Formats: sequence, C-alpha cells, structure tokens
Amino acid sequence: MEDRPIKLSVTCMAYNHEKYIRQTLEGFVSQQTDFPFEVLINDDVSTDGTAAVIREYAEKYPGIIRPFFQEKNLFSQHIDPLDAVLFPAARGQYLAACEGDDCWIDPTKLQRQVDFLDAHPDYSACVHNSLGEYIGSGEEPQPLFPRTGDRDIGFETVIQGMSRSFHTSSIVARREWIVQSPDFRYVAWDHDFTDYAVAVWLSMNGKIRFLDRCMSLYRIGSNPGAWSSGLDRHYAKRIRFVTGEREMLRAVKPHVDARRQALLDEVIREREFELLYLQGRTEELVKPPYRELFRKKPLGFRLSTRLKNAFPPLHRWYRKKRGYQD
Repeated sequence: MEDRPIKLSVTCMAYNHEKYIRQTLEGFVSQQTDFPFEVLINDDVSTDGTAAVIREYAEKYPGIIRPFFQEKNLFSQHIDPLDAVLFPAARGQYLAACEGDDCWIDPTKLQRQVDFLDAHPDYSACVHNSLGEYIGSGEEPQPLFPRTGDRDIGFETVIQGMSRSFHTSSIVARREWIVQSPDFRYVAWDHDFTDYAVAVWLSMNGKIRFLDRCMSLYRIGSNPGAWSSGLDRHYAKRIRFVTGEREMLRAVKPHVDARRQALLDEVIREREFELLYLQGRTEELVKPPYRELFRKKPLGFRLSTRLKNAFPPLHRWYRKKRGYQD
C-alpha cells in the first residue's frame, strides 16, 4: 500500500491547540481506507505543547503525518500557510481539510467521500454533516445542518453563507479546485477568512454532494484568541467579517453569468443591510433598496428599529452602553 501514489492529502493548520490536537490527529490516523493518504500539518509557532504532540504522532506514524514547524508565525505576517506551505507539498489527487481544534469522528469518512468522487467525476467535492460543540456551554454537540438526507448543494445555497452549506472540516475536493484559487479567495483572505470563498469556488466548478452523516466535530469558541471567537458578540470583528463577505461577493460577480449575478446582488444587499444595522444607521434600513428586506424581518426587529429611529438620543446612548463605536 505504501508503494502506491498518495490519493488524498489532508491539510491541517495548528496554533495553540494543545487541548485538542491529540484527538484531531487520532481522527486522522484512525481513518480506514483502501488507498494511501497523507496528513500535512503546519504548526504556526505554537506557544503551548501543540508542537510536541505533533512530533509524537509524526514519529509514530511517519508514513502518514508530515509536519511543518515554522520559526516565525506566518499568520502575523499575513502569509497563508495553505498557499505558502501545505498546498505546494500536497501530493494527493484529492484534498481534505481539518483545523487543529476540530476533529473527525468517523473512521469511514475519507473512504466514503473518495468512493463517491471516484464514481462521480462531474462533482467538484463531497462534504457531509458535522456536529457543533459550543465550548463551555455544557450542552451536547448537535448537527450543524438539517437531517434531511443526502443531497446536492448548489451555488444558490452556498452563496448564502457557510452556515447554510457545510463546515470546512467536511470537505474532500478535487485538487485542482482547491489549489487553483480564484482572485476572490484572496479578497476573503484579506479579511481573515477563506472557507466561504473556497465553498463558492467549488460550487462554480461542479456539483457538491452532501452526505447526511455527522463525521466531524466543529468546536465553537475553542480558542479565545482566534479571530472568529465570539464573532457574533464582538462588534468590531463582526463589522470586519461582514464587510469582507460583501467585498468577496462583489469580486465573484465577474466570474458568473447574469442569472448568478442577480443572485449575488440579493446576497450582497443582505450583507449591506447587516452592515447598516451594525453601524447604527437604522434609518436607512426602512428605505430603498433595503425596505423589502426590512419588511421580512421579525416583528420584534421591526418594532425596535422603529423605536431607535424615533428616538435617536436613546439609540446613541444604547450603542455607547454596549461599547459600539461609530
């Protein structure tokens, strides 16, 4: 088996994931496949024991684990470890991904996805359902997506956002559609995310099959220092993230036909609506071109917005109390 070409490469980025990295690596090496695969893991100068655990597994599984240890943190230099380190080293026909604080929980994951892609050359990727675990909540992990059976996911779904599509830890994709990145992926990278752009690109280059089987675990809030940690509650982070989504979607438009451009315009308008709300410009939400979006919002949202518009001083006081910056 070791003499055969590597069929699949797993990319994993790790940084201060000591608490979780052992389970992540176990999820990799426990995969039951009839093909050779490799795990390329980049440690971005962790300050805890992450690197030591990676070295342990690299020594124990030298035919699978290929570690890369940086001397200077790449992320702080705005260098993407995927482009700079992992993609050039990957040898597989297919690429899979899993962050160092997430993990795979089904040993048949890779085999199921590769079998599907081998049998369906018109599909760009095969993904699956995942469990989401809110760290510190004490709640049991729950499926991230509706349990409605296996299905195809198209461009119309993916452009709505990753929360409507699939989690990054579930992706197995054809190498060419991951390594050959479009310009809008770099627009997303400038705003500190790439998964959304990758998902859109995959949906533009073939069908995506969704297997309704929970085969990975996404840990939410596992790293307080991560840019995405507390995103829904952190005003400045949320502004940056939504702005990035809007700019990325604008960059997608030249790549698609008129029908898809119209769909993109709708999603872009939704992002602009959210930005206006976050910026406290609620008076604009009730006017064109956002009026129809406003009318579709829940009654409570509409009433609170009307109240804010009727009493601007009260609204300014509320925003100041919450720590919002205009």
